[in-house]
Amino acid sequence: MSHRKPRRSASKLLASQKLRDLTGRQHIVLAGRAAAGIWSLLRILGFQDRWVLIPANTCYIVLWAVLHSGSKPFLVDIDPQTGNITPDTLAAALPYQPAAIIPCHMYGLSAPIADLYAWARDHAVFVIEDATLAVGGQADGQPAGSWGDASIFSFGQGKLVDNDIGGAVLTDDQRLAAEVERLFAGLPTWDNHLADLTDQWNQIYWALHQYEAENPRILELYPPLFEMFRDLICYRLPDASWLGLPEALQNLTANLQHRARMAALYDRMLPDIPAQTLDRPAGSVLWRYPLRVPVEHRNGLLRHLWQNNLTEVTRWYPSLRYMRAALAPHLPPQDTPHADRLDVSIINLPVHVKRAAILRTINAVRRYFA
Repeated sequence: MSHRKPRRSASKLLASQKLRDLTGRQHIVLAGRAAAGIWSLLRILGFQDRWVLIPANTCYIVLWAVLHSGSKPFLVDIDPQTGNITPDTLAAALPYQPAAIIPCHMYGLSAPIADLYAWARDHAVFVIEDATLAVGGQADGQPAGSWGDASIFSFGQGKLVDNDIGGAVLTDDQRLAAEVERLFAGLPTWDNHLADLTDQWNQIYWALHQYEAENPRILELYPPLFEMFRDLICYRLPDASWLGLPEALQNLTANLQHRARMAALYDRMLPDIPAQTLDRPAGSVLWRYPLRVPVEHRNGLLRHLWQNNLTEVTRWYPSLRYMRAALAPHLPPQDTPHADRLDVSIINLPVHVKRAAILRTINAVRRYFA
């Protein structure tokens, strides 16, 4: 009788090995999504009712995962030139005795992770490096995902490594990895119900978040919606969901090279408009090309591009200040002026599409400002 492992299990093993090779991490735990990794780490470490520092403009699901774990999220404002948190922007968090920090490489632009990690060590703070938008990139001379006590990757739809779904927790701590696996084993498995919930939430959230500042009553909807959709934070995947991940990882280098060429095209052909991109530290990769435009033009330019069927152009990431206030009204209010400003200034241009689509986008942007 053959004892060969099924092909599906082999896909998980091969993907895990590729991630070890990519990052140098010793232990890889594949997850239903990156948020499940955040939740599991905070639960294992016993950080319930303790402060966890997150960027003020990161993805809402990070906020949800922190709240779902029982921890208290503290929003750290950002450097407006990079969209990332820095040791200087962390100064406001010190009175709150944080237990953990989740720095993110926003848009794929490398955060000053060495300095952030040193800050965390000096203050005895656990570090979860959020490299969901930077797979394959470098940060301060090391692979993104190799910093911190643990790190997370995402392979969801639209990410740099697009497996349509999934994520990973990476660490060099064998005991921690084993505990993460144990928690994951008790999670529900992805099914049609969760897929339907995901589609519903995506439609609802994109419609709501853009009007949070204009219509405060929208915030009243967030608590019941959080309860309705919190199952989307944590789940595990059937083995069949991992079949495409090794190939997506194999194609990562070519994918990132294409994105870099398309970014260079934007750089060359959009120098004379009243807009600029964010600083791009060495080793950065680009999930999208963030274009910062005058506030009075942002929504008008978006509408213009969408009317020209350039639907890959998006607004993202919003400040989490409004959602946090709605979901955790017992926590002290926070001001995050730099994140708020980028929220109403950034347009994300695609870099993953073909050159012809990039040229159409460039021409449409130039026509708008002409």
